[in-house]
Amino acid sequence: MPVYLAGRGTELETIRTRLARTRMLGRSGGPLLAFYGSRGLGKTSLLRAAQREAAEAGYLTVWVTGRDDVALAPDLAASLSEEITRRSAGQKAKALLQNLSKVQVEVGLPGAKVGVEAGRTPTTAAVERNLADAGRFAREHDHHGLAVFVDEFQEAQLGDRRSLLIALQHFDGAPEGYPVAIIAAGLPSLLGAVPEAATFGERTDFVEIGLLGEVAVAEALRLPAQELGVSWSDDAVLAAIEAAGGYPHRVQLIGDAAWEAGRPQRGDAIEEAHVRLGAERADQRMAAVFRSRMAKINPEQRRVVGAMAELGDQPVSRAALASRLGISSEALSRPRQELIDRGLIESAGRGLLRFTIPGFASFLRAHPDLE
Repeated sequence: MPVYLAGRGTELETIRTRLARTRMLGRSGGPLLAFYGSRGLGKTSLLRAAQREAAEAGYLTVWVTGRDDVALAPDLAASLSEEITRRSAGQKAKALLQNLSKVQVEVGLPGAKVGVEAGRTPTTAAVERNLADAGRFAREHDHHGLAVFVDEFQEAQLGDRRSLLIALQHFDGAPEGYPVAIIAAGLPSLLGAVPEAATFGERTDFVEIGLLGEVAVAEALRLPAQELGVSWSDDAVLAAIEAAGGYPHRVQLIGDAAWEAGRPQRGDAIEEAHVRLGAERADQRMAAVFRSRMAKINPEQRRVVGAMAELGDQPVSRAALASRLGISSEALSRPRQELIDRGLIESAGRGLLRFTIPGFASFLRAHPDLE
């Protein structure tokens, strides 16, 4: 089934507004714009859709993914080189491309010095200079500005996070305009990873990504099918909404599996029976996801999620969870935060916790061997 980004119009408009500042004013896009939420909610798809839209609108765009085992600066320089080479005439970009190539080679070497000023690291200096040069190049060569998309921002090394934030801080107050905007996405732990890197990171515009509403789920199923001349019956859509629980990844799994079950041709319709088959196959796929997540946590964390599952499918209070485990509320703090950072659970309001994926609690109750 074709993929369609549904229910994220508000978030896309937020990104458009941020980028418009670089186009209209020729200046920085302002502080970091960061979308956060648990895995499977479509954060990466949101950033990819925004990148495609920005590129079509006339921005230079680059994509990097945060990793704790690899420095970001060389990857950023390589992505900038690829984009500038693809979008610009070679002679115009020759000097900039040479500088970017130099960074890719030198910045990761021990003792490397790439335009380092007093009190600044090679990575910070390289990142800021590369972004500034690329932003100016974009403005001077018929592009609106530079849009940098950073996925898994919380996974980037501390120095890399700091470098990006420092660059934005300098651009925002510089007399000379730097038309650069950085849009990031990550797990809820991003909320702590940003200010950890730089205190002024608290100025970041954080936007939470949540579950999809019923209308958005219906759009995600019906609109791409319509493009191929296939419809979804009302009963099929309602069954899919109920089975998906608003979780985007599950919507995609159910849609794909229902499509495979129905094998529709132009003029055909997806019916409720196809969705029921699709939901069964989606359950099998989700079971693999649940097992994978349980395999990555330690015994203490397994006991916590197991106790949450025993308390039911609705949000559970921290006090009730601590009581179920036979520990104090204070003793629950560390494993609770670890599970939030891993994206397995999240706050559901004051003193309440819930699983980030619908169906996780019932799965654990059905498979007590995993606890």
